[in-house]
Amino acid sequence: MNKAPSTVHSSAAELLSDWRSAERDTVAAKAAAEAAGLAVTAAEEAEKAATQAEAAAKVAMDAAVQARAAAEQAKSAATYAAAGSQATTATAEGAEERAGQDVEMAEHAEAEARDRFQEAQAAGFPKDSA
Repeated sequence: MNKAPSTVHSSAAELLSDWRSAERDTVAAKAAAEAAGLAVTAAEEAEKAATQAEAAAKVAMDAAVQARAAAEQAKSAATYAAAGSQATTATAEGAEERAGQDVEMAEHAEAEARDRFQEAQAAGFPKDSA
């Protein structure tokens, strides 16, 4: 029994159409596989970037904590410096007041000495009685 090719198989046009359709499906499947590979690569790179961003955020947080500690130390030092300055100012003000009093006493002593000298001069300077 010899069957004619048209009865055993589909027509040549149908076979060619199936082949072309399978080719298109293969091309589409390869493109989908390539796109999936690119998506995996993109996801891996995104994960790396997220890990690096997390590390950078930790470094920034650590730096902020250290900056805050340094600012607190600077504030403490400034507080001590201000207290020291106030004490120094109070001491200097007291010294200035005492110096003013010393000037007044020296001027008074000078005036008395001048007056005694001028009185002695007017009296012809007393002679030593030794």
